[in-house]
Amino acid sequence: MSNKMSISTVVNSGGREGESKSVTGFLDLKTSGQRKEGYTNPEELFAAGISACFNGALEFPLKRDGLADRNREIRAEVTLFGDLPDEHSLHLEVALIGKIEGLSKDDTMKYLKETESICPYTKAIKGNVNITLVAG
Repeated sequence: MSNKMSISTVVNSGGREGESKSVTGFLDLKTSGQRKEGYTNPEELFAAGISACFNGALEFPLKRDGLADRNREIRAEVTLFGDLPDEHSLHLEVALIGKIEGLSKDDTMKYLKETESICPYTKAIKGNVNITLVAG
C-alpha cells in the first residue's frame, strides 16, 4: 500500500467563467474561457501542474545517473480542441518540451521518455490525451 504523500483540494464556482479557490487559501484565481487580464483558464492551470510534476519526476532518473544538479526546464503546452456546441468533441493535447543543461537533445529525450512513465500526471492521462515529448 502506498503512503499518501499529499492531498490538495480546490473548489470551483461558476465553471470556466468563475473562480477557483484552494481550501488552504493559497490559491485564489478567476477563470475564464476568454483572454482577460487577471484571469486564467483550466488549460493554463493544467499546464502549470503537469510541468511542475513532470520536472519534479525528472529528478529521479537524473539523480540515479548523478545528474541531479543539472538545471532543467519543462515547458507544457496544453491545447483545447473541439467544436462547440458539440461538447463531445472537446479534448486536450499536451506537448512537453524539456531542456536539461549540458545534455544533447538525444540524451534529453531519453530522460523525458523515462520520466513519462514516472510522472503521476502523464501516467494519469496516458491513453486519454495525446502527449508529445520534445527535447528543446
